[in-house]
Amino acid sequence: MSLFLGLAAATGTFPWLFLLLLLQEAIGYSGDSAAPEEVVAALQEPISLPLEIPPDEEVESIVWFSRKRLATVVPGKKGQPASVMVVDPHYEGRVSFLDPSYSLHISNVSWKDSGLYQVQVNLRTSQLSTTQRYNLCVYRRLSQPRVAVNFEIPGEGACNISLLCSVERAGMNVNYSWLALGDSADAVQEGSVLRTSWRPGDKVLPYICKASNPVSSIHSHPILAGAFCADPGYLEMPSVSSCLLAKGLLLLVLLIILAVGLWVTRVKKKSDLPRTRKLKRNRIKLRKKRKPDCSPA
Repeated sequence: MSLFLGLAAATGTFPWLFLLLLLQEAIGYSGDSAAPEEVVAALQEPISLPLEIPPDEEVESIVWFSRKRLATVVPGKKGQPASVMVVDPHYEGRVSFLDPSYSLHISNVSWKDSGLYQVQVNLRTSQLSTTQRYNLCVYRRLSQPRVAVNFEIPGEGACNISLLCSVERAGMNVNYSWLALGDSADAVQEGSVLRTSWRPGDKVLPYICKASNPVSSIHSHPILAGAFCADPGYLEMPSVSSCLLAKGLLLLVLLIILAVGLWVTRVKKKSDLPRTRKLKRNRIKLRKKRKPDCSPA
């Protein structure tokens, strides 16, 4: 390096060459210069962080880090298993290291597992260390989308329809799109809201909402949006009829209970009446048989 500095001073290019050498040194000795590799995982499912070891290199030790030191792996000699020491209690019993690359395998991934990871590979052959970094992003698998339908008929036979697609507990990075299934090629529209219109005589096209995130993709049931405009009672009729049926059944049950109660009451009264008459007769007989007491006081 001193030779380069001497030549630079002699030629008058010292400032530029000096800055270039500093930049090269900064890049060469910084293990964090490369952007971390992004890895996605599904919640409560396993994931592996792949580790690449230079060929023809003998590994002395491998150290994995998360928020702190996670584990240390020392490869065994020929025919011997590796020595693994997990030092972070959060990962105890949930991590393993896949031979021969010793990639980090995490089972039952949780939200707390997301974040930056780093692995340092210490090489015995070249006496060097290599570093790899990862950014683990955890997502929940999506449930089936729900579609809410809003429509209005302002007049002149036109009907404005608004379809809103949503997923329960969706989380971050969820993309929505709409598919209109027709005679021609399927039309696609991005976004969770689809606005369209319908007029009498138009075909009632089915619409499908697609929700996706980095670990899952799922569709809704087909929605015949035009049917709401063609028959405004399309949404209400099933619920009204079900409600009337339920009310009718409830009224019938109440009437049956009332009738049974009245019948039981009448039967009980009829069974008690002869017994009451018999008791009255017995009392009258006893009074007649009893004689007046005329003995002097």
